[in-house]
Amino acid sequence: MKRNPNDHLRLLPLNLVASLKLKAAGKTDYPDILPVFQLMAWGLANGVPLTHCRTEHELARLSKLEDQQDAMDYLVKGVPGGLPELHRNLLRFPPKAAAHLLLDILDMRLKADPRNPYPVEPTGA
Repeated sequence: MKRNPNDHLRLLPLNLVASLKLKAAGKTDYPDILPVFQLMAWGLANGVPLTHCRTEHELARLSKLEDQQDAMDYLVKGVPGGLPELHRNLLRFPPKAAAHLLLDILDMRLKADPRNPYPVEPTGA
């Protein structure tokens, strides 16, 4: 059996919590995508609203990056309250709310990324 080079990332607390949430939702996590990204995609497929369509495109990009450590680092860089607080919040929430929280974090991360400015929504004025 061929070993996945990202298996060690599945042991990080964020992925362990995401895997638990996927199981609670009746879903099996797949070995080729980290559970945190799978949970977010599951949330989108189950009605979690997006602030902007760019969030969905960025989720797809991150989940397919060759260096999944970079993808995880990008997602959680500067997360409010730090990772332990995020883990506690995710554990408290049902799967859909956990996915929503993670998608909100990705959205905030996109807004804060100086390399790729977040698109400005038309004000209608």
